[in-house]
Amino acid sequence: MSTLTSVPLDVIKPARGRLGAPSARLVDHLLAGIPTLWLALFFLAPLGFTVVFSFGRNIFGGVELAFTLDNYRTALSGFYGATFIRTIIFAASASALCLAVAYPVAYFIARHTSRHRVLAIVLILIPYFSSFLIRVMSLHMLMSRDGFAEAVLNVLNLHSGPLDVLDTQTAVFIGMVYAYLPIAIVPLYVVLDRIPRPLLEASRDLGASRLETFLFVTLPMSRPGIATAVLLTAVPMLGEMVIPKLLGGSRGVLMGQALSSQYLQSQNYPLGSAMAVLILLAIAVIVAGLARLTKGFAEVGQ
Repeated sequence: MSTLTSVPLDVIKPARGRLGAPSARLVDHLLAGIPTLWLALFFLAPLGFTVVFSFGRNIFGGVELAFTLDNYRTALSGFYGATFIRTIIFAASASALCLAVAYPVAYFIARHTSRHRVLAIVLILIPYFSSFLIRVMSLHMLMSRDGFAEAVLNVLNLHSGPLDVLDTQTAVFIGMVYAYLPIAIVPLYVVLDRIPRPLLEASRDLGASRLETFLFVTLPMSRPGIATAVLLTAVPMLGEMVIPKLLGGSRGVLMGQALSSQYLQSQNYPLGSAMAVLILLAIAVIVAGLARLTKGFAEVGQ
């Protein structure tokens, strides 16, 4: 009679793993190569052309390749320079205001709405997922003369007469905060909700006040949410074009609108490319600053 011998499964499995390892790595490389190729074709290549064109000379409807800094001098001086600085100030201040309003809202949802938490998040996100153009036009109607905002302010004696807010930089600032505030609340809520409550209770047990617990425990541990909220608001604000055009008119021009006019109306591709590179450099500075803000977060979390 033949005897049956049993082989441990931990002996068989590594052999199968060794046989399938090359093919598994090949599949992984192919799957990783598809998005890499997509990114190279539709992001890196246009970005490279933009940088090259920014140093070229303008010929009507085209670009003469050269190396000149005249486009950057034009983009940083006169009307365009003032527009670039105004764009930076608007993006920084509007993002800071979004953060200042979003943080207490997210904190309240994370700590005090255990039953209706999902409903609160849904109500916040519903306006954000609606049409961006419709939201901006609705704000336009609210701030227009004889609109709802004018009527409410007059009834409350906070303003008298017609409301002249449209076609001003104030209208652009209000529109930017209004449009991007919902998306700043969500990452803050996610981070604040994940802070362990026993850690906060331990801080109180050790004698820290509520303010000290917030400043030395909650606030440091919410840095990733703060960085994400700033990234999701400040970066699109730097290239915002719809809000300045609809709410600011000729008085609220920002860099996105000026850049668009160079490409579509003036066909000055080198100057438009230089403006785009300046915006990308501003974004790079923001990303570097946020990376520094979240540096060492793992140590804080421990």
